[in-house]
Amino acid sequence: MPAPEDTAFHPQRLPDGEEAFALILVRGMVAAARADGIVDTSECQLILDRMRDTGVNGAIEAFLSGELVRPVDVDELVAAAKTDAQKVELYAASRLAVDAVSADERAYLNRLAKRLKLPRALVEHVEGCVLSLSA
Repeated sequence: MPAPEDTAFHPQRLPDGEEAFALILVRGMVAAARADGIVDTSECQLILDRMRDTGVNGAIEAFLSGELVRPVDVDELVAAAKTDAQKVELYAASRLAVDAVSADERAYLNRLAKRLKLPRALVEHVEGCVLSLSA
């Protein structure tokens, strides 16, 4: 379903373009999934599905394989989220990448939310949405 034209989430309103931010979202998902040291099959599938949904073309699996070994640079992720909408989307995508959140993944997500300066109530709302999706 396309985003409404008058929302900050509309792809044409992204400062660096839709594809550039889609890759940042994927990097955020990989970072969250890797936070506990293990990217399981379901996490990998969620990330691949997200990549396909964004329309990113090319060697998706090769890109993902490279991201899985690339060091996580939280500063880079945070800096790429230039708008409030992008900050929320980055956190939400990262949270969606992990189904059963381990202690390490929770610590990573908390650190990401803090670095993005997301209000606690907004983070709790995103958490509630994610939990309702998986129910």
